[in-house]
Amino acid sequence: MVSYEKCSCKGDNLDKFVQTIILKVLYECDTYGYAILKKISESSIMKGTKPDPTGIYRQLKNMEEKGLLMSKKQISDNGNLAKYYSITEDGKQCLLSWVSTLKNYRDSIDLFILEIEKIIE
Repeated sequence: MVSYEKCSCKGDNLDKFVQTIILKVLYECDTYGYAILKKISESSIMKGTKPDPTGIYRQLKNMEEKGLLMSKKQISDNGNLAKYYSITEDGKQCLLSWVSTLKNYRDSIDLFILEIEKIIE
């Protein structure tokens, strides 16, 4: 029998929305990488799933290279040097674009669900 625990049908691939979550987090406030990791796992779309830290830091670097965010080194609350991230104007525009894209996905998914329900009833 096939195991569906890690199947896409269980929402396992929702980590593809990490860029959107990062932009949302940074739109709310500038913060450092560890706090971003924590907020990603707390987001409604990730449902407590902890993201891969290496992948998140790679994504942050990629987003910085694209001009969606910027970083600076600062002393954190615990006295360590940390990289703080903030969203750029391009990042804000990207987040607005994501809202439109997600609404279109939602509408398409709603229609697709209706099509499936018609044939399985």
